[in-house]
Amino acid sequence: MNYNNDNDYQALAGWLTTRLTAWRQHRDNNYLTKWDEYYRLWRGIWSYEDKSRESEKSRLISPALQQAVESSVAEIEEATFGRGKWFDLKDDYLDQNKEEAEKIRNLLQEDLEGAGVKDALCEVFLNGAIYGTGIGKIITEEKVVRKPAEVPVEGTLTTSREVQEEMTVEVRVEAISPKEFLIDPSAESVDEALGVAHEVYKPRYVLSEGMAKGVYRNVDIEGDVNVVQVGFDPEYLNRDASDQIKITEYWGKVPKKFLNKKEANDDFEYDEDELVEAVVTIANDQYVLRAEENPFMMEDRPFITYQHDLVPSKFWGRGICEKGYNPQKALDAEMRARIDNLALTTTPMMAADATRLPRGLKLEVRPGKTILTNGDPRQAIMPLTLGQTDPQTYNQVSALQNMVQMGTGSSDSTAAPDRATSSGMSMMQSASIKRQKRTLMNFQNTFLIPMINKTMWRKIQFDVDRYPVADYKFVPYSTMGIMAKELEMQQMVSMLQSVPKDSPAFNVLLLAVFQNSSMHNRDQVVKSLMQGMEPNPQQQQMQQMHMQLEMKQKEADIQKTLAEAQDEQASAMSRTADAGIKQPNQLDIQERLVKLQKELASIDKMKADTDNVASDTYRKIPEMEHLQSETMLNYANAQRTQYGN
Repeated sequence: MNYNNDNDYQALAGWLTTRLTAWRQHRDNNYLTKWDEYYRLWRGIWSYEDKSRESEKSRLISPALQQAVESSVAEIEEATFGRGKWFDLKDDYLDQNKEEAEKIRNLLQEDLEGAGVKDALCEVFLNGAIYGTGIGKIITEEKVVRKPAEVPVEGTLTTSREVQEEMTVEVRVEAISPKEFLIDPSAESVDEALGVAHEVYKPRYVLSEGMAKGVYRNVDIEGDVNVVQVGFDPEYLNRDASDQIKITEYWGKVPKKFLNKKEANDDFEYDEDELVEAVVTIANDQYVLRAEENPFMMEDRPFITYQHDLVPSKFWGRGICEKGYNPQKALDAEMRARIDNLALTTTPMMAADATRLPRGLKLEVRPGKTILTNGDPRQAIMPLTLGQTDPQTYNQVSALQNMVQMGTGSSDSTAAPDRATSSGMSMMQSASIKRQKRTLMNFQNTFLIPMINKTMWRKIQFDVDRYPVADYKFVPYSTMGIMAKELEMQQMVSMLQSVPKDSPAFNVLLLAVFQNSSMHNRDQVVKSLMQGMEPNPQQQQMQQMHMQLEMKQKEADIQKTLAEAQDEQASAMSRTADAGIKQPNQLDIQERLVKLQKELASIDKMKADTDNVASDTYRKIPEMEHLQSETMLNYANAQRTQYGN
């Protein structure tokens, strides 16, 4: 963009700052005071506004709300990252190359974790629990990576160790505080709004670096910025404002004529028909540092948000602090009142007769102190007893703590089931899913999935060497989908224990268990298992031939034995005819012959049965293959229906 001078930017800066000022006022008037109090309660910082009465002396802040926030955030972090693989990519159903989705998933997860996305998401979780809305920003920037390398020395056979620099494109996520985020009040989402903006105070050198890299135009920013205290934060009360620059980065629609070269006759009137997606960066609300059309190929905005608890028709959600605010304030007032009462009962006020005390005596009560009186000290000084603290107040405190847990949905970790048992883990997972289901679904649908998609788009556009894929039809899912898959896998494992191993259903269940697992080599195991389930005609033929040889050998042995028995019988009959008497073992030989004939008949039946089984096996091979394909197809359709893909 080529402008003649700084005056050319006045219309754009005026158009934008007018709207941002109105958005800022709406946010501050409706939410900022409450956010400040939520932040203080979570930090345990007392303020004068917390006093329930003027005579209140204690400054105690109950940790009940802190525990609720930390418990909720811990459950969400465990649900998201506690299973190793915290997101997945499913290829479109018609694509035959399923290994591509697995490759891209592993590559993308490696890049995101290398860029510190887990730490950023944990901060987003915390902001969502405190303020009700978690906000993240996709940052895309070139980064120089330095690594040691062996470099050959020219003219020699030796090498030297040097540091090589490699330019890479890093895509990371940055957590944004709601106090630094502006949005059109009429919008319910980032994409629906006219625009959104990120306001932050940066040291002056950040602008110098941006100008040196060509990100910002060279602008001479005169004077110091009047740093406005945005919300309550004790760490900013005494900060040095002399080197601070207010940077406002706007992403949204602007009149197209503002992005073109200004002509002398341009009036810069607002025209809805000429709005285009753009990015505009302003310093100190008046100096335009950058103004251009959206540089991303999808023309999307780099901000992603989610509501901890959904508030209908509102952009800003409801967090843990808002849900537990009222019982927390009542609990704090109750505990501070009891502590003040304990101070009066344990260290009571003293009543003294001034006429019986030495002149100028400063009456103080402390252990070991001696007080001189004129006359009987029992008549000169006495404590004023105000009664004892009502023990019922302890029950009331416990009831208020339970109200905080009820309002926030947090649980007492000491009452949790035993994690060491499988049933205890199952109960913990089930309870966590039920408690955080809405929050997890909000996070998955409105934050995590858009974040993965936007990251993929940035990688495809700017990191073409690392992501040279041609098929981009991937469907990401996470959190609830992964948790539901694990619970489903637990049920299938239980079913495996009751299904016989020789049943056809056993192999189908076993295959489904491995498909739902989070193993890093899941695809290899599933492929090997499917290959093992496929019938092998050659192997079956070899087994049949082996069985036939064994039966022929057994049949030959029986025939040989039968012939020997018949010879023995004939010999015995001959001897009997010569002697004229019957041999005593003739009956035994006859019984033996009958037994051998029965065994021979049994072998013939086994042979016939084997032939029938083999024939039936070859006949059912196509049916088994069709049944397996149909089973896998039904399982895939069930998954698509379950996860809405």
